[in-house]
Amino acid sequence: MSNDANWIQLQNDIARYHGPLDEAATTVVDEKVSNYPIFVAYAGEDMESMPGIYVMEVPTARELVWTINVTTLEELVAKQVVQQDKIDPFRNVYKDKPDSFCFLIIDEAGGRFGFVDRKPAVKA
Repeated sequence: MSNDANWIQLQNDIARYHGPLDEAATTVVDEKVSNYPIFVAYAGEDMESMPGIYVMEVPTARELVWTINVTTLEELVAKQVVQQDKIDPFRNVYKDKPDSFCFLIIDEAGGRFGFVDRKPAVKA
């Protein structure tokens, strides 16, 4: 499977979960926890080492179940997932996408960030 296959599939898998994701992200900001909520999506049993707070599981038609946690930029910096010299560039990219969810997807290919529109695509 290509490095991007899970990322592309995740975008489709979460389409019907935008409401709860939006609620979690909004709560992080409204409660002044952080201005940078980030969702961590991973498949597997290693829940103890994943950053953030559990939000939901997203089953797929591919016999894969995503576990979604919500975390913050600050936690990812503290856990050295995001390096100090990358904070400002990350904030700039994040601010350029105010209508998107930020995801850190962790799978066999490693970890990578991506953005998903907060409003799911309307199917014709």
